[in-house]
Amino acid sequence: MSEHRKDLQIEKSPRFRISGITEGITTLQAAEVLDLTLTTALVKHQGMFQPQSPCLLQLGMNGELSTIRCRVVNNRVIHSQRDGGLYCQTMVEFLDLNSAAEQALKTLIQSLGTNGSWNGGGP
Repeated sequence: MSEHRKDLQIEKSPRFRISGITEGITTLQAAEVLDLTLTTALVKHQGMFQPQSPCLLQLGMNGELSTIRCRVVNNRVIHSQRDGGLYCQTMVEFLDLNSAAEQALKTLIQSLGTNGSWNGGGP
């Protein structure tokens, strides 16, 4: 595959970031979406979020950015590094979707297939 085609694939790949409170500090970090519906998302990221806490999921696709307000449903550690860094899976529930964010989700879910599972690489 040519370098140009690789760049185009990367550019068109959806990018996800999750923002929440970790140890009292608001963080913004890359996230890999593992499962996605119109009401929830399961994401893998660094850091631990407290259940019921507010967070934001940012979805960047085709040069556009949608930010969705969420609530953490649950969070679990899936990998711990020697330096204390944590990789977690977090289930978030979407709150107050605006029409642009809902349309972006519908388009993304449709592009991922009928089950909404994201099997691609991280952002």
